[in-house]
Amino acid sequence: MPRPRKSIPTLSENARGYLYSRGPDGRQVWFGHKTNPESAQKYARFITAVQTGEPVQIAAPVTRPTINEVCLRFLTEHCLRYRGSDGKPSAEVRCLKGVTRILRQLYGRTVADDFGPLKLRAVRQAMIEAGWTRRFINKQIGRLRLIFRVAVSWEMVRADVLAALDSVPALASGESKAIDNAPRQAISQADLDAVRAQLSERPRDLFDLMLLTGARPGELLRLTTGMIDREGELWRCELAHHKTSHHGKTRVLLFNVTAQAILRRYFQADPDCLLFPVRGDTFADTIKAATIRAGVTPFTPHALRHTVATRLADEMGTEAAQRLLGHATRAMTEHYSKAAERLAGEAVRKLG
Repeated sequence: MPRPRKSIPTLSENARGYLYSRGPDGRQVWFGHKTNPESAQKYARFITAVQTGEPVQIAAPVTRPTINEVCLRFLTEHCLRYRGSDGKPSAEVRCLKGVTRILRQLYGRTVADDFGPLKLRAVRQAMIEAGWTRRFINKQIGRLRLIFRVAVSWEMVRADVLAALDSVPALASGESKAIDNAPRQAISQADLDAVRAQLSERPRDLFDLMLLTGARPGELLRLTTGMIDREGELWRCELAHHKTSHHGKTRVLLFNVTAQAILRRYFQADPDCLLFPVRGDTFADTIKAATIRAGVTPFTPHALRHTVATRLADEMGTEAAQRLLGHATRAMTEHYSKAAERLAGEAVRKLG
């Protein structure tokens, strides 16, 4: 004798947490995710329809966005805010693309709602194996969470997914094989001279301008003739776009007589033409290659800014250094100062 059919259809759940049942004709009827209160209400209405013989509405299976879809929308929509007045993407966009690249390689076809703490740890492990420093990895994981936070606001990802990702703590020193950044130190004058001798004219002038101004490489590479106010003893340039512009901070570059002589060689008739049409990564590669030829410990252009910061903080104090370097807080500038350590050393010697 055939098994009697159940009078109340069973409520089932798929691997992604979406609820469904089967109608009188055997077809699946979907109600939504189990965390959505409306799903239970839809199921109750479905049971009533089955018991009263009313027509049952057949809904298509629920499909949720994948990691690829979330990343694509994030990069094409949200990242538009990280652009300068010239419309070009900022360095923040490159960092965000670095996150999405690893995320998509590992889990691009995964439903975004299924991305949890274990998968986040796997992404972080891939960053460690790529040789990224611990501090940078923690920042990149913060950017990954930002992607999911924005996706929640678009209703592409459930809010509880973001809450689960927030439960993963940052990498602590010594916890993994991630490299810790070496303490920031000024480059010796001997090493600076040796590297400078290995550079051709344009990269050498950029090298000198960084040491004369304390500017970031990208700030100099975006300079145009029209941006520079040449009135007065010191030339000045107020940047419309810089690292902290989205926080409402201002950034002014000052050029002394020596720096002015360098800039004059690159002025253009077109006020909007770049003085130094060089890519930032190309300039960094040039400096690194010069350090190798000079036989000194390799460093990046940012190390020149660190050198200026250290000298100014020790010789003129952190406030003057903070103003020139455009740091958002004095605490950031104090990372470069060795004066406090020297004072502590003098105190220890007196204790003896």
